[in-house]
Amino acid sequence: MRKLRVIVNAVPLATVNTGIGRYLRCLYAALERGYGEQLDIAYFDGRTVSDTPPRPPENLAGRSRLTSLLWKLPPAVGLAVRLARHWQREAAFFQAAKGYDIYHEAAFFPFRVPAGVATVFTVHDLSLLTMPERHPAERVRYFNRYFHKRLPGVARFLAVSKYTKAEMVRLLGLDPARIRVTWNAHEPEVFHPVDASLPAGVPERYFLFVGTNDPRKNLHVIPKALAAAGLSIPLVTAGWSGWSGERMEGTPPIEIGYCDDATLAALYSKALALVYPSIYEGFGLPVLEAMACRCPVVTTRLTSLPEVAGEAGIYLDAPSDPVSMGETLARVAGDDALRETSARLGLARSALFSWDETARRTVSEFEKSLERG
Repeated sequence: MRKLRVIVNAVPLATVNTGIGRYLRCLYAALERGYGEQLDIAYFDGRTVSDTPPRPPENLAGRSRLTSLLWKLPPAVGLAVRLARHWQREAAFFQAAKGYDIYHEAAFFPFRVPAGVATVFTVHDLSLLTMPERHPAERVRYFNRYFHKRLPGVARFLAVSKYTKAEMVRLLGLDPARIRVTWNAHEPEVFHPVDASLPAGVPERYFLFVGTNDPRKNLHVIPKALAAAGLSIPLVTAGWSGWSGERMEGTPPIEIGYCDDATLAALYSKALALVYPSIYEGFGLPVLEAMACRCPVVTTRLTSLPEVAGEAGIYLDAPSDPVSMGETLARVAGDDALRETSARLGLARSALFSWDETARRTVSEFEKSLERG
C-alpha cells in the first residue's frame, strides 16, 4: 500500500511561533513519529516544499516588529500588502500541490487546490467572525474576502475543542459529522515542573500572563486588579506584543517578551498562578501548559476555557472587572492550600491531552477526506 501524500501549509512555522505555529510543529512531530510509514509529508514554506518543517526566523524580534508595522498601516494599505503576499503564495502553492492526495490547512482559510487534492482544514477559533472589532482591520477584511468562499471545497474539518466545533455548526451551518475534535496538547518533555533560573528582573513571587496582547485576552485588566486589591505582587508577561491598544494602568508589568520554551516552563513552574482572564478562546494553550508545570490557573468560564482547565481552574466571576478580579488574586496569593489544590488537579488534568491522540484522530480524518465523492 502506497503512502498518502500530504502537503501542509507550514508558513506559520516560518514566522513568529504563536499558537498555530506550535500546533503545526507539535502535531507534525507526532505524525512523523507515529505514522511515518503511512504518510509522505511535504511542508510548504510560502515558496517551495521540503520534507522537513521550515525553521522560524533567527531574528524573531525583527519579524515581530515588521508584523506590528503592518497593523499600524492604514487598513487599505495593510490589506493590499497582505493580498499581494497571499496571491504570490497561493500561486506557488497551487503548483506545489499537484500530485498530492491531501492538503492540510491550519491558518485563516485554505488555498485553492488542483483537482483531486482533498482539503482538511483545522479551525482554531471563529473570533474574526464573532468579535472582528478586537482584531486588526486589515486582517478582518482579508479573512472576510476568502473564508466563506473556501469552505465548500473542504472535505473534512478539524476543531481544536468541543466549543469550537459547536461554533462551527452554529455559525457556519456545517454538518457536525464532518467535524472532528482534535484537541491541542502540550509537550511533556518541555512543559513539566522545573527548578530553573528565572530571567533577570523576575522576583520570587509574581503572577504570570502568557500570550499575545490581544484585546480579548484582557491583559490590561490585571494591573488594575492588582492595584484595586492593594497587592504589591508584580505581573510578569511573556509573549508577543500583539495589537491591543488598551491602556495599561497601574504598575507596569515586567515584560519578558517572546521567550524560548525552557524559559517559559521555568516561569510557569515558579509563578504564584497563571492569570488568563480571556473572554474568548478556541482552546487556550497557556492554560494547559501551566497546568503541566504544576502552576495554579486563574481563568474564566467563557468559551473553551472550562473544557481545558476543568476542576483545576480558579474561575473569575467577572473577568473584565478589576475589583472582582483583584479579590480573586488576593485570595490566591494568600491561600497556600488553594494554590496547592489547583496545581495538583491541573497536573493530573494536563495528562488527559496528548499530541499522539490528536495525531491519531488527524490521520483518521485524512483518510476520510479521500472518501468524498
